Amino acid sequence: MFFSTVRLTQRSMRIVAFSCLITSSLNLLLTSHLMKGRCLFHCLASRRDTVKPSFLGHDIPATLPVELHPVLLNVQETVHYSLSGEASDNEWSNLTSLGMGFTHLGPDNRLFVAEMFHELHCMRMLNLAFARSRIASVAHIHHCLNYIRQQALCSADLTLEPGDFMERDFILRRTGSMHVCHDWSAVYSIMAD
Repeated sequence: MFFSTVRLTQRSMRIVAFSCLITSSLNLLLTSHLMKGRCLFHCLASRRDTVKPSFLGHDIPATLPVELHPVLLNVQETVHYSLSGEASDNEWSNLTSLGMGFTHLGPDNRLFVAEMFHELHCMRMLNLAFARSRIASVAHIHHCLNYIRQQALCSADLTLEPGDFMERDFILRRTGSMHVCHDWSAVYSIMAD
């Protein structure tokens, strides 16, 4: 009886050792796979910065080739960009007037849009929806809300602002927080060329 108990214990130990070996191997493979993916992402990102893209297939630059410097933006209320009216329509329209942000790049003049202008276009569509414009279809507004949501998540701006925005009187207290942003005027300049 003693020997059968020892065999069972040795057998159990082998099963545990084998399970640990399999688990460790799977962890090693998974970690290697994840690191390879991370390296692939970083390697492609750095490669795109140093190697001229061919514009064939997915070999395109990650961003519009514009050098953007940091600028400060004091987020505050404004009398501009109201929900409706002719002045408001002109202001919202002028934000994307430079070809709606579309640009042609590469030897075959492939069409691209700078995401900043896509976001501004979506803001314009929301403004038109408030005015009950037929241009702002439900499907288009749905797309725009999702697009703006994803861009907010992507930027993950952690700038702190006062927490009383639900109760604040924005006519009396117009100023919010200071943000460090990309110089959007450089984007408008390059799009005007």
